[in-house]
Amino acid sequence: MTSTVTVGDAGRVRIGLLPGRGDAVTVLTIYAVALIAIPSRLVIGPLGGAGSPATVVGLGCALWWLFAQLARPTPNTAGRQPVRACLIGFVLTVLAAFVAACVRPIDPIEFSSATLALVLLGGWAGVLLVANDGIPDLDRLLVLVRRLVALGAAMAALGITQFLTHQPLVDRISIPGLVANHAGFGLTMREGFTRPAGTATHPIEYGAVVTMLLPLALALAMGDHGRSAVRRWTPVALIAICVPLSISRSALLACAVGTIVVLVSWPPRARRAAFGVSIVGSVAVYLLIPGMLGSLLGLFTGIGGDSSAQSRTGSYAIAADFVSRAPLFGRGFQTFLPSYRILDNQYLGLLIEVGVVGLTAFLLLVVTGLRAARVTRVRGGSPTLSQLGQGLLGAVAAGAVTLALFDALSFPMSAGTFFLLLGIAGAARRLVLAEERPRP
Repeated sequence: MTSTVTVGDAGRVRIGLLPGRGDAVTVLTIYAVALIAIPSRLVIGPLGGAGSPATVVGLGCALWWLFAQLARPTPNTAGRQPVRACLIGFVLTVLAAFVAACVRPIDPIEFSSATLALVLLGGWAGVLLVANDGIPDLDRLLVLVRRLVALGAAMAALGITQFLTHQPLVDRISIPGLVANHAGFGLTMREGFTRPAGTATHPIEYGAVVTMLLPLALALAMGDHGRSAVRRWTPVALIAICVPLSISRSALLACAVGTIVVLVSWPPRARRAAFGVSIVGSVAVYLLIPGMLGSLLGLFTGIGGDSSAQSRTGSYAIAADFVSRAPLFGRGFQTFLPSYRILDNQYLGLLIEVGVVGLTAFLLLVVTGLRAARVTRVRGGSPTLSQLGQGLLGAVAAGAVTLALFDALSFPMSAGTFFLLLGIAGAARRLVLAEERPRP
């Protein structure tokens, strides 16, 4: 792969492949397909946990971005890039935490986990940077979002099929060169129902991914009038159906947050229609799947006796003890192993692993992604762009909610999706502001 770097009009930096063969959107599409379409258990055998196709593509993105920066013939005139700056800040804090882990007595398993975490973070960072700096224009940005929504719809359709057939289906997928890095895939049960997982490693991760993509589907359904209503609303219907099938509190809460963020930007008539559809959908679930609606309500009414909820609340004292030992930079990213305690709270895990400094840097990254999406919403020059900005705002907000409800960065698909969305939000902000600058 040979990279070329050109400076487009309005100071936009464009990272391209060989002429006529694609651009950053092409590579990011390959990454999204590798992340969502290929079962997470399949990896390149010799690489082990770092050998998932998505991770390999992400690391390639990181090297590509670095080469593009070194090869630029002129200074970058695209202006301040806050999402990129916050990502670099977070990466530096993770490196500081790794150094802190290496200078203390460390278990070999912890060291191996910390080293693998650096590799995974490199892939996530590469995807974010290529998205933030490499998407060449708003038209290509819209193409990428459409493809992400289509992948989300396909994953939702797979989950619905798993729920109806009680079969994982993806255990039959075999790709030359890839091997399973853990035991065979199987579906789990909750409240007497089969919980679909799509191609993800767990139903919770599955629910998190589709709920992050639902706000984008809603935004395109309302604002992308260049396509037929069937193509715009079918992904919304599929994803909305599969969210409750995951029987996951985190998915339901994130879905509520992401959907509300998008709906507040709709006209009153559209909001009333959406509310009516949700009521009809709830009645349909009650009639077609006996016991499902009661099970979903029980996730919240019976939360006091739920083991996962008790695990979350019971983790605070343990976390406080670990934080007190290394408050600033933590004990090392991904060194608090699940065998110690399953926190089901990524923010709490980051506080333990990268300390107050690292958690603050990560929160700044999330908030900056939200603000970038908000800029797109407010300053987008068309209804499509405004809706896209609101959809990105809802997607990042939904991802931020899931981080508080399970260890999202320990799951490859949810983590990769979240960093990709942050990069797209940064790119949308850059491109919208570039359109406002006077052209030379």
